[in-house]
Amino acid sequence: MKRTHDTLPPEQTVTALANFAWCALVALRTAQQDGQAMSPLSTHAFLLRWLTVAYKQKRFPRAIAPDIEGLLALGRNKGLASGLRNRLEYLWTSCTGPVSAQ
Repeated sequence: MKRTHDTLPPEQTVTALANFAWCALVALRTAQQDGQAMSPLSTHAFLLRWLTVAYKQKRFPRAIAPDIEGLLALGRNKGLASGLRNRLEYLWTSCTGPVSAQ
């Protein structure tokens, strides 16, 4: 199997996505415990800032950079209607749930 510097095997990509979603959700929960990100609008703004910093600082593998870019674009274009927190929660649960054998 040929690999380039920005691809991961599928199972590692899923693990990286799960880690990314988990980190975003933990950062959000920590901010909420500190009295920040208490309203839907401030939650959205917090997640957009967090995603932007995570992307610019390259905190996660290159293989999931397109996923981060997609969330950023969605959040910027659709605003609150993008449901960033719900999407991150879905990503976390779908990546960590049981995997069926095919």
